Amino acid sequence: MKKLFTVILTVAALFSTNITEVLADGNPYGPYTPYQPHIPVPTGLEDTIIFYIAALVVFVLGMSTLATVNILEKRQTLK
Repeated sequence: MKKLFTVILTVAALFSTNITEVLADGNPYGPYTPYQPHIPVPTGLEDTIIFYIAALVVFVLGMSTLATVNILEKRQTLK
């Protein structure tokens, strides 16, 4: 009885691992869906190089402000 149970579980496991995915419409990116693919709304941020340049400038200005404040604070406490 124990061998029969083991054989049944083994056969079930083998059959469950050999199942291939069937795509209804031949879509290579996933299963069939009745909905159209999502097309994002153009926001004007496709070219983000301006954002990166602005972020770099703001970061450098912020770090230099903090460094200046730190230097001035150290000079003030020495007197």
